[in-house]
Amino acid sequence: MTRIEDDPIVGRFFDTPEKKAKWMVRVKIGYILWIFFVIIGIIFLLLRYLIK
Repeated sequence: MTRIEDDPIVGRFFDTPEKKAKWMVRVKIGYILWIFFVIIGIIFLLLRYLIK
């Protein structure tokens, strides 16, 4: 199994190019949001440390 389309569990979400494109956009948005919240968390902790 070298392709995600061949996977028995998640393959149904990536079986057509349209579905694959939609999920790739969703994954990219998720990564961007995750990075954003990590940066906000680090800034919050830094400010909290500096204020004390």
